[in-house]
Amino acid sequence: MPRAMQKVMPLLALAWVLPACSSDNGETLIFAASSLAAATDNIDTALQAEGDVSPPEWVLAGSSRLIAQVRDGARPDIIVTADTSQLDEILDLGYVVVDEPRIANRLVLAVADGNPAQINSLDDLGLDAPLIGLCAPEVPCGATALRVADEFGVTLRPDTAEPNVRALAHKLANGELDAGLVYATDAASLGLQTISDTRLEGTDGCANPAVTSYGIAALASPSEAGEPHPATPVDRYLPLEPLQQAGFELGLC
Repeated sequence: MPRAMQKVMPLLALAWVLPACSSDNGETLIFAASSLAAATDNIDTALQAEGDVSPPEWVLAGSSRLIAQVRDGARPDIIVTADTSQLDEILDLGYVVVDEPRIANRLVLAVADGNPAQINSLDDLGLDAPLIGLCAPEVPCGATALRVADEFGVTLRPDTAEPNVRALAHKLANGELDAGLVYATDAASLGLQTISDTRLEGTDGCANPAVTSYGIAALASPSEAGEPHPATPVDRYLPLEPLQQAGFELGLC
């Protein structure tokens, strides 16, 4: 089992995470959108090689669920959501938004191996016969899919609405679904077959409805004067090269 996967805690095990603590073994605790799973191994390997900081403890789940856990009392050192607006819900809990690194991702049209349903474009996601999967609308990958559908007049007829993008990507990898909209990083990390559609591939940066920008916040360090600042050096725990290797787009938004 990859080292990073050994360090990923299931979200249901968070009852022991106390409001004033990070992890109980002194490691930095990072709550991250499940799509960041594509980069955790790369990040941990890079941090081990550099030796400046120890690899963190990762908790991966849908962004809305991570925010709910923080609202319920969990206090990760860093939280990364696949939607910048969701961080507004925790700014009154001692967190400060971090502007760098700027991380973005985009949806791709992924299909089961061999494309047995002969999916050719986004328009086929409105057909009755194929088994179509999306993320639930309350999580960023689902909200982004709905934004794409609205922008381009695409009808979506999903047979399932998954709680996070990783769950959806695994169903595609296992052949349980014919097609779905997942992030490019998840498709790449699981070796999913993708179908090109120019509506998803625009180069107009964040103006493209298929692109989502990640939000990053950290517990603030008390400050007697001036603005509060992160208590944890976020840029050291989210190095750019491993993120880029995993397919995340940097500096886009």
